[in-house]
Amino acid sequence: MKRNQRYESRLEKRKQNRFLNIAIGLVVLLIVVVAFNLFSGDDDETASTNKSNSEQTTENNESNNGSIEMETDDSKSKADDEDSESKDKEKAAEEKEKTDEEGTEEEKTESGAPEGGGPEGPWQPIGTSQTEPHTKTYDDGSQDWNEMVQALSYATSIPQDQMTIFWLGNGGGPDLSKGTVQSKADGKKYDVMLQWVPEKGWQPTSVTPVQ
Repeated sequence: MKRNQRYESRLEKRKQNRFLNIAIGLVVLLIVVVAFNLFSGDDDETASTNKSNSEQTTENNESNNGSIEMETDDSKSKADDEDSESKDKEKAAEEKEKTDEEGTEEEKTESGAPEGGGPEGPWQPIGTSQTEPHTKTYDDGSQDWNEMVQALSYATSIPQDQMTIFWLGNGGGPDLSKGTVQSKADGKKYDVMLQWVPEKGWQPTSVTPVQ
């Protein structure tokens, strides 16, 4: 009877030891699982944080690059605008100068003569397209003849198509000429003395009414 009791007592202890061993094993396993999850979570969080920081850095770099490019484009655009404005001003100045010159030429062409003129003067050389040395000629239709007729018209204020030329010839010297003209409109008649001015053309020196 005692022998059976001892045997049952050992068997009970073995069962208790086995249960304790299983419980201990489960506890150890649970600890391992929990520790693994904790470390794994930290790694994921660290990786996520690093990724987020990397993405933020990339976005900041792209933003900075965009700002730099925008500033560069703005600077280039501003420089281009200033250069264009400068060229426009230069072009406007050149056009104004050209217009002024053309206006002066047109005024001279319309009048056919420099300032002054008329029987009371003052008189200026009328200009010439002839070259030096000048050769005086009274051939009707020659350049020298045409310029002398222009000088007679300028000196008397009689338009050429309203002017009758009675005489045009030598005025007593190599650079002198004399003409007698009359207006078809009012019949006024004048003797006109002309003098050649080198490179400037014929200049009236006197206008005398003829009765």
